[in-house]
Amino acid sequence: MGDVLAGMRESEARGAADAAWRFLEQVAVPEGGWSYNARVPGDGDSTLWGLRLAEALGREDSDRARAARDFLERHLREDGGLTTYASPHPVRNYIGLPPVFPFKGWTQSHSCVTAAGAHLTSFRERLHEYLIQQQLEDGHWPAYWWFEEEYATAEAVTALAGAGRKATQCEPGIASRLERAARWALGRAGRWMDTSGSGSSTFALAHGLRVMARAAPSEPLTDSLSQGVARLCESQTPGGSWPASARLRVPRPDVTVPNPRAEWTPWTGLPPGEPSPAVILKHTFTNYSLDHFAVYTTATVLKALNEVRSLQA
Repeated sequence: MGDVLAGMRESEARGAADAAWRFLEQVAVPEGGWSYNARVPGDGDSTLWGLRLAEALGREDSDRARAARDFLERHLREDGGLTTYASPHPVRNYIGLPPVFPFKGWTQSHSCVTAAGAHLTSFRERLHEYLIQQQLEDGHWPAYWWFEEEYATAEAVTALAGAGRKATQCEPGIASRLERAARWALGRAGRWMDTSGSGSSTFALAHGLRVMARAAPSEPLTDSLSQGVARLCESQTPGGSWPASARLRVPRPDVTVPNPRAEWTPWTGLPPGEPSPAVILKHTFTNYSLDHFAVYTTATVLKALNEVRSLQA
């Protein structure tokens, strides 16, 4: 939410973004980065989003940002991507799993994390080739931590294109990848806008619009963008938010490619008592958490509306 607010015109939004950075300056983990809450070890994903806020506010040269950048450096993998956890030991100890249990899924490069990190000035060029390699034939990028692959695809497309640029302004090799991604998103747009179906997702629709907005104009694309923006505006709640639909999934740490058709269940916490490894595996993984307060979904919609407006102007 912070980097979205930092990019808005209203002074109140900038003030809120400044307040968010002041908070982050006080809560970094000892290693220099950030974690998704105060109880868990630091991770690359949380850290890169804190750094994106720092860059949006011009604080990238602060002591806190430099320490976080050093922390994120340790999350670069040999294949050129970024991982969520540079080492399995801290998070394994936090969860309570024995050393014999592998964490290869959580310590591998993740396309969704790499795509988000590629927006950072000091990482953009180094992550470029990995993103190119990870685009699938149909045009999208896979997500490890999210059901909605529109998320990873939108972050990859916007990182490769660069701020404020469309496919027509990019070199041919990048332009063709943006166009492929846009065709993929266009083919999925209807399912997210169909409120009668179970596939409707404000979060996915917003990211899909971000992808399509980067492509060269065409009648089907322009129509879909207009319909998507109208759908987002219609679904805003009276309080100003959008209904929560971002779903963070938690695969088992040994799973390298999550199966979207597995029996994913909502996170409800561990049962009372001292949990055994078997209980931990059963109740901690192959589950998901909804964006309970709708903050992430709402930030995503604001980002999408701003990007579509500026790119279509």
